[in-house]
Amino acid sequence: MSSLSPVKDRLIRTALLAAIGLCLGALIAGVSALSSKKNDNTPAILNVAGVGGPFELTDQDGKTRSEKDFAGKYKLIYFGFTSCPAICPTELQKTAEAYKELSDSQKDQIQLIFITVDPERDTAKVLKKYVELFDPSMVGLTGTLEQIEAVKSEFKVYAAKVPDGPSKDDYTMDHSSFIYFMSPDDKLITLFKTQQTASEMEDFIRKYLKKNAGK
Repeated sequence: MSSLSPVKDRLIRTALLAAIGLCLGALIAGVSALSSKKNDNTPAILNVAGVGGPFELTDQDGKTRSEKDFAGKYKLIYFGFTSCPAICPTELQKTAEAYKELSDSQKDQIQLIFITVDPERDTAKVLKKYVELFDPSMVGLTGTLEQIEAVKSEFKVYAAKVPDGPSKDDYTMDHSSFIYFMSPDDKLITLFKTQQTASEMEDFIRKYLKKNAGK
């Protein structure tokens, strides 16, 4: 019986990853379809519920944070890991550049958030040094493996370890890469994709905030 347990465990994990992948795939397909109809690279407005939800994590200062701490604010959220060699720093830098081009009043409405998918290595101390590289207002969040799995599930994020050496500690992370633009009431407004530039992000956010001012 004991020899079947690891097999069952792998099957369960595979099924969960597949389910998350299907949800994420549906989101990507929706974004791509809406964007292609416009025949340009402008992000599509989704305004959908069901992506995101309650969480309890730890920020870069060791303080417990939940979704309630960011209530009433727009959020730009990215899931990644600090030892990511290219895509994560590129996307976070793009987010920071878009944010910096907004007016002060618009910045006050938005919270930048980075959530690690590698909590075993990304401690609060590690996150503190990392997020400071991009913007002093950015909040970095980590937690236990269970807490990170829960928030990944809420946001339909795919992430998995990939062996990268002889030791079990030698690994990298394979993960989905989108910047989530969330509304003050925690609906997904849009997903910014890797091919969209900081300028395109800033233009979309600025126009969206202006159009929805006072709502």
